[in-house]
Amino acid sequence: MKSLRGKMRLVGTLVVCLFLVLGVSYGFTVYSQGSVWASNPYNTRASGTTAHMGDITDRDGITLATTLSDGTRQYLENEQARRALSQTVGDQKGMSGTGVENYYSATLLDISGSLLDKLRAAFSGTERVGSSIQLTVDAQLTTYLSSIFPEGYEGAICVINYKTGEVLAMVSKPDYDPVALLAGEEAQDTAYLNRCLQGLYTPGSTFKIVTLASAIENDPNVLNQKFTCSGSWNYEGGTIVCAGNAVHGTVDLKTAFAKSCNITFGKLAYQLGMERLRNTAELFGLNENFKFDDFMIYNSSFPKSGENLSDLVWSGVGQSQVLVTPMHMAMIAGAVANGGVMVEPKLVERIQNPLGITTHTRSVTTYRQVMSSSTAQTIAQAMYQAVTSGTATRAAISGHTVCGKTGSAEVSDDKSVPTHAWFVGFLAEEEHPYCVAVVVEHGGSGGLVAAPIGQKALQKAIEVVG
Repeated sequence: MKSLRGKMRLVGTLVVCLFLVLGVSYGFTVYSQGSVWASNPYNTRASGTTAHMGDITDRDGITLATTLSDGTRQYLENEQARRALSQTVGDQKGMSGTGVENYYSATLLDISGSLLDKLRAAFSGTERVGSSIQLTVDAQLTTYLSSIFPEGYEGAICVINYKTGEVLAMVSKPDYDPVALLAGEEAQDTAYLNRCLQGLYTPGSTFKIVTLASAIENDPNVLNQKFTCSGSWNYEGGTIVCAGNAVHGTVDLKTAFAKSCNITFGKLAYQLGMERLRNTAELFGLNENFKFDDFMIYNSSFPKSGENLSDLVWSGVGQSQVLVTPMHMAMIAGAVANGGVMVEPKLVERIQNPLGITTHTRSVTTYRQVMSSSTAQTIAQAMYQAVTSGTATRAAISGHTVCGKTGSAEVSDDKSVPTHAWFVGFLAEEEHPYCVAVVVEHGGSGGLVAAPIGQKALQKAIEVVG
């Protein structure tokens, strides 16, 4: 009998321990996975009247998304504006993984507080009112940029403040309408992709910024070197040519950069070698995880090892296996403007709880000093020359100092597919510290197609943001 009672006590103790383990496990799961549950489109509790999602506004206080008294989520009345901001704001079905409604769902639904609050919310059906989020983006600027993007093409435009990291605009094409989505209309799958953060593209000649930085940082005397461009250069294993079979003659590095001479930069990469060029690329953030406070950026990549000489020389002109996101290219251009300092991009200006108390305020975060200030100044001069007398003349703005770099990135071996049109640039002005990256997929010439878009983007940022 005593043996039986002992076994019963043991069983009882084990049952109690199991319940305790389950309780602790559930509490920890609610604490650690609350935001994941909240952002799941199948979470009916989050989408119902038990969770009153907070407002999302732009930098000027314009309401981008709000919740009505009946629990309905309401977006901007203007459809073009809704579409322009769709991948930035997000939607109630969680289709845009980069949207604030998804990425910051725990905050907007107020399930990021104490463990006790999380448990109470999990078991009760009482309505919770979430915090409100003010973004750094400008709705007017974003809508305008969406309207000037070439009809029928896909791609992206992003504008950031290179001193503070404020993301002023992100436009990704194609876009979608979150209101139509709630009504049951599905957009094409690629519309949910935020190409600014998730689009990986061959950068073409815009990558010459990195190659030039590597050359100067590793050999300051390279600026005194002259290069000869005869239209083509035969290296061991292949041939590199300049766009349009151009012949640039004898040029220095700044002129070669301004005129986007592939032969010069192929030779420059050859002089550097794969290891030194890769080290610089990785210092600029390639092959690195970009998980910032307000969003994640897909990893840009540079060849880990060069299998042959072609990998090296073509990497120097932004081809081969080099891939970048538009946001990353904007950060690279911004680092040139900012004396070699790359700042972390920020999307959230401030967060206020339901009581109106500010719980978070944006701060400037340095990502890394990617090059010396003197190197940055030299590259800025070359980018200015590209705008005044090189391939980027269509980016010039009267009365303002614009520095830029174009790119026409090859995306097929036989040139049968039109190139991606690229432009990256910035305003070299303390009162207007804005930089931009533009990519038009299969748009053709960066100088003809992307540079004018970059010009309009910077001009509008001056007018709207100030």
